[in-house]
Amino acid sequence: MADNKIPGLSVLVLKNGNVLNNSNYGLASIEFNIPVSDSTIFQLASVTKIFTSTIIIRLVEDGKLKLDQSVTEYIDSLPKTWDAIKIKNLLNHTSGIKNHFQTKNWNSIQKDNQDKLTIRQIIQFSADEPLMFLPGEKWSYSVTGYMILGMIAEKISGKSFQILAKEMLFKPLNMTHTQYGDYKAIIKNRNSLVYTFQNGPFETWNFTYGLSGTTAAGLNSSTSDLMKFFIALDKGKILKQMSMDNMMTPTILPDGSAIKYGLGWVVDEHNGKICYGHEGGGCCWVDYYRTEHLTVIVLSNLTGSKADEIIKGVADFYLTH
Repeated sequence: MADNKIPGLSVLVLKNGNVLNNSNYGLASIEFNIPVSDSTIFQLASVTKIFTSTIIIRLVEDGKLKLDQSVTEYIDSLPKTWDAIKIKNLLNHTSGIKNHFQTKNWNSIQKDNQDKLTIRQIIQFSADEPLMFLPGEKWSYSVTGYMILGMIAEKISGKSFQILAKEMLFKPLNMTHTQYGDYKAIIKNRNSLVYTFQNGPFETWNFTYGLSGTTAAGLNSSTSDLMKFFIALDKGKILKQMSMDNMMTPTILPDGSAIKYGLGWVVDEHNGKICYGHEGGGCCWVDYYRTEHLTVIVLSNLTGSKADEIIKGVADFYLTH
């Protein structure tokens, strides 16, 4: 923490459903001198994607969706070239869709007005530009793809994604600290801002994805809530084992190359062990060693905290003891 100037850090380690380590360090709020606790709510940023993926796979299990269905079956007025984009392509970032924030139309709009756009308007920015490659041909991380997944889930369920997630995951698992909302949202007990040290002194850092980015990066949670999710996941209470196998299988491209990404989960190897997880905003990381039934969660309030290095170091201790 001292080396990377991290104000606050929360670490939780699970093994076979038991808590091996639940440690909190430093300050959730520098301004108000509030210490980090296991109920401190952090912005998860892209760690959100594992929850979006889980909900989509649950809809598949329920027979409401198929991974090989085209996105144009659910969203109209899209280019003909998008007919070839399957739900699976959105989940594993092989859709070829250009991120909306990289398009000319998006960058022509004043920053203050970008938050006011509807998700349909935002997706149209990507639809107005050609695909970067044929669906399934290559891999390119797509925030916009996960926004589209949210729209599809809402179309199928007839509910907002926030309500769907609450009914499907958060309420059954008693995840009372978990809620969607960007930096502008008023979230009870979210006393941890995100900071940056890139300009010298500490400054606040805002993830400006807006409400439309809910399914890509909009989740806020605590280690105590994430613990409940991973215990249930490890015990097979959220998804069937076959679904988890599918979700956590690396993506194979047509040229035979393997991408270290499944359906919403990074698939990596560390010290001879396979781990599944995700990074979020340069400040958070979660890793799940499925075979070892080991989960490591590292949440911080500094973008650029190198949480990936911290989480692998913590994992090393428990993998060798």
